Amino acid sequence: MTRSKSGENDRLAELLKDLLITELGRAGVPPHAIREIVGCDMNRVSRIVKHLGRERGRSKGQGVE
Repeated sequence: MTRSKSGENDRLAELLKDLLITELGRAGVPPHAIREIVGCDMNRVSRIVKHLGRERGRSKGQGVE
C-alpha cells in the first residue's frame, strides 16, 4: 500500500511548522507572535515551546551558567 503524495506533503508541512515553532521559540520570540507567524493555534505553540526549557530567550553570546 502506497501513501498518496498529498498526504505525505501534508505531513511534511506539519513537520516544517513544528520546526519553525521550535526555532522561533529558541530565538526568544513571544508565543503570541509565533502563533501569528506560523498560523496555528496557541495550544500547539505552547505544547512545543514548553519543552525548550531554560535555553529559551537566552541572548547570543551567553553561556550556560
